[in-house]
Amino acid sequence: MPDPREIHDAFAEAFRAHDTRRLLDCFHPDAVLVTPAGMVEGHEQIEWYFGQFFSTVPDLTSRVTTLLVHDDTVAAEWVTSGTQTGEMLLPDGTVIPGTGCPVSWTGCGMWTVEDGRFVTGRVYYDQLGAYLSLGCRLAQNKPGSAAATPDREARPVPVAHPRDQETRAEPRSTSIRRLLRRIFGR
Repeated sequence: MPDPREIHDAFAEAFRAHDTRRLLDCFHPDAVLVTPAGMVEGHEQIEWYFGQFFSTVPDLTSRVTTLLVHDDTVAAEWVTSGTQTGEMLLPDGTVIPGTGCPVSWTGCGMWTVEDGRFVTGRVYYDQLGAYLSLGCRLAQNKPGSAAATPDREARPVPVAHPRDQETRAEPRSTSIRRLLRRIFGR
């Protein structure tokens, strides 16, 4: 029976080749995968999840930078990149059209193996970096509403410095906006 590292190596190779058949061979038919986009269960949903990446970024490639194995668990960190030429379906149903722009993000995952296949997986990745590279931007929601308000700029609330109530620390949203303006020239 293959050890967890061999299962992950086969998965990584199938992912790089965009070979969903071989990729699914690495998962138990009832496997559960928890991702930033939500939970997927079973081969059909897992195939759909990875297929979204393959169709959105047809030249998608991934490089494992760290791999650790402990008993039946594999932890992996990776860098994924490519060019977004296909549509990207977001969890809320919004579709981002292909931009032709390069995309890149870092991520990590924890995989549990039983009987030579993944039975659970938890995937974490830099969602902000991924969505910014897709051309998305941050917008503040209206209080009490799930609808984004892209034309309204967030008004930072001053935060009192813990050591001195008279000293005001710069709100985090202001420093993030300044950093994004510096990076993207906006």
